[in-house]
Amino acid sequence: MRQSRKDFLKSLGVITIGACCGGTLLSLGGCASVPNVTASRDNNKLTVKKSDFTDKTSVLVSNESLKAPVFLHKKNENEYTAVLMLCTHKACELNPAGSILHCPCHGSEFSQDGKVLQGPAEAELERYKVTVEGEHIIITL
Repeated sequence: MRQSRKDFLKSLGVITIGACCGGTLLSLGGCASVPNVTASRDNNKLTVKKSDFTDKTSVLVSNESLKAPVFLHKKNENEYTAVLMLCTHKACELNPAGSILHCPCHGSEFSQDGKVLQGPAEAELERYKVTVEGEHIIITL
């Protein structure tokens, strides 16, 4: 018996949601995507525009010189945290999933400021200093 188009699309949606959430059972709200922004780099500093946070609390910052994106989280108007999106267990790139950063390789989970919530990782994520200068957010690598 052939599957109807409607049933096929429903099953495809379930697969897509599962992939988005790294295979873990999370609420649909945890699958909301975190936008990517490209930062300019000057020596050891990445510059991101404050306007990139107009209606968001987090962005993934990329630059061709980085080994993985940086997760930049807005705590309030002038306070941000920045962590490298590489698991400290086996250096797999992390996925944002709701309020956690999840490792799809072995299941480690981290808080948005890089603290280990669940192993096997034992070390916190690499953190960067963040300062606000006018309309720019500066991440010092």
